Amino acid sequence: MTVSLELLSRGPSRPDLLEDLVATASGLATTLSRWSVPDPVEVPAEPAPGLPVPDAVAAVLAADTAAVIDVAPGLGGQGPAADRLVDLLALAAHSGVGFGSGLIPRCTDAGQVWALLAGAVAAMTGGDVRAALSAPDPAALIALSRSAREAIRDVVTCVLVPEGSLHEVSADLASARRR
Repeated sequence: MTVSLELLSRGPSRPDLLEDLVATASGLATTLSRWSVPDPVEVPAEPAPGLPVPDAVAAVLAADTAAVIDVAPGLGGQGPAADRLVDLLALAAHSGVGFGSGLIPRCTDAGQVWALLAGAVAAMTGGDVRAALSAPDPAALIALSRSAREAIRDVVTCVLVPEGSLHEVSADLASARRR
């Protein structure tokens, strides 16, 4: 019998990149319970720039809890909101608490999801987070090793989408796998 040495050092199975990635507010608890992730904490945004204060997010992550955040203002690519989103991704990438204690951003479409996943990779590897957010490469993300794809989920635990768009966003993400 052959045993992969990579598997010996790995803890309990974590979700792959797109597995249980997308959820709605009403289905979030079910999605997280599948992976034994505790209930997340909503971190309110400041009026300007429209994203949470990094210290508030850091406190939630330090408590080994996922942080639900709005990210739309930071996905515009410019200004203080974009700077804050870059900071939040870097914070989550280097918080060191492991799967389940990352960000749970609110997204509206698959493009935003890919942007956040690409931003997470850039934050983890010291890359240009702003460039990754503005020009994500789904094929490159999917081509990463299983371990790397799982590591992204340490930063982005899952994403919340509006109730009516769960199937559309999930299908859009899955279609990138087939390209």
